[in-house]
Amino acid sequence: MIDIFARRSKVATRAIGMTDVLTPVQVRVFSDCEIRWFYQHLLAVPDPPTASMALDGAMRAALITNFRHKLACREDLQTQAVVELFRRAWQKLQQGVTFCDDEHPDRMGCIGEELVRIYMERAAPPIQPAAIEQRTMRGVLASVRIQAQFDILDEDGMIIAINTARNAPRGIEPMHRFELTTCYRLAAGASGVVRSDTLVNSESPQYVSQVWEINEADIQLTDALYPVAKEAMRRGYYLPNRGSVHCSLHQCPHWRRCEQDFGGVVEA
Repeated sequence: MIDIFARRSKVATRAIGMTDVLTPVQVRVFSDCEIRWFYQHLLAVPDPPTASMALDGAMRAALITNFRHKLACREDLQTQAVVELFRRAWQKLQQGVTFCDDEHPDRMGCIGEELVRIYMERAAPPIQPAAIEQRTMRGVLASVRIQAQFDILDEDGMIIAINTARNAPRGIEPMHRFELTTCYRLAAGASGVVRSDTLVNSESPQYVSQVWEINEADIQLTDALYPVAKEAMRRGYYLPNRGSVHCSLHQCPHWRRCEQDFGGVVEA
């Protein structure tokens, strides 16, 4: 169990170094659940990924490989080739997963294959990438040093984000807007138009695409949130958010440690 009070000074000192440069993903995780950020970034708790995280990673790996090829050769790979890339990635990533009772590797693999096929047939053909997973985007927002990366920047300057979810989105989630607004502000050539592509890994797999524009309110949120998050991360006290929609056996890789340290039950 974490002795937060006894170790607070050491935790806070380490947090100062960890927050010298922030990423939008860090801030998104911290705003959703402080203790998940604490486990991941300060303690580096070696908890296995969830099945949903592994499935997301396998689909993204296959699709991003396709777009790297397209960036170089100006054409997509064959759909079946990308499905095979997914199969290999899924076979590798699932080895480190502890599956819940209602999660079956073969069935999840079939859903992933179907989603990759859907994306390659419906979404990929018109995309003309200008940059893929640019990891070197750095800048300063509201006096805070920031590092970010996008999935795809197309030739028209539109940022395209590929996400997975267990349910179809009803709108653009606020912290998703925050993350992509950060990318827009740091990416050379970004137009301010964003496309959020969601692959819904349910029993009825589907692809949902939403196009939206970054506005002044989005920019204001990034300016306001980064300095506040930086100071909050440095304080040395972190709370679990058991009310978060991401607090579940399926979505949080640290649920075992959280139950051990704070008690209670993390539901499926």
